[in-house]
Amino acid sequence: MQHPVFFNFQGNAVAAVLAFLGFGFAEGVAALAAIVLFAVRKPRAAAVVLAGAAGLAALYCWALLVFSLASREQVAAVGEEKYFCEVDCHLAYSVVDVRGSKVLGKGSARTAARGLYRIVTVRVRFDPETTSVHRPKDMALTPNPRFVRVVAACGSTYRPDPTGQRALETVEGPAIPLTKSLRPGESYTTRLVFDVPETARDPRLLVTESDWFTRALIGHENSPLHRKTSFRLG
Repeated sequence: MQHPVFFNFQGNAVAAVLAFLGFGFAEGVAALAAIVLFAVRKPRAAAVVLAGAAGLAALYCWALLVFSLASREQVAAVGEEKYFCEVDCHLAYSVVDVRGSKVLGKGSARTAARGLYRIVTVRVRFDPETTSVHRPKDMALTPNPRFVRVVAACGSTYRPDPTGQRALETVEGPAIPLTKSLRPGESYTTRLVFDVPETARDPRLLVTESDWFTRALIGHENSPLHRKTSFRLG
């Protein structure tokens, strides 16, 4: 049985990046032209240029908002993949195991959770089927920084717990960072530790990009009011 596939974009990632770059270029040219026109004492022409730039900005913001309002929240089950769209390839993330413990570690690193430690095993793979024909087949990809947290049904969020993470690593070895470089076809699993109240309902893992410019990409889940794709933990 084929699992559903989820994405951090709801739309075309390449088109969104090109639109963002084109918008930024057009706004920069307009600003430069307005400065020159003011300098040569042509305020009316400068005002026309600025009005056009404002109109273009309004159009871009409208498109950003329309895509966000049309988006829908999605939840991936254990084993189902969420793709992160790069310009010429995709990385696939999935939760492959979730376990709970009140205590982690050994010796002086042994520590108890305030609530319940949830140890989430995440698999990351570079899907070779998504690589552009223009990208060298052996070229490694270093992912953009990721923002990881657990979100409960009430809206409370929980970041990875560094004390619990260090305690787990004394027993199971160091975790692999989510910024690890991969070549097409390569994959790895890593463990994330969260201290979540035992009463938290419907906890979900949310992994998103943390680069600021993704908030301005049309169709990206980081854009304002856009709904997210998360992983079910319970």
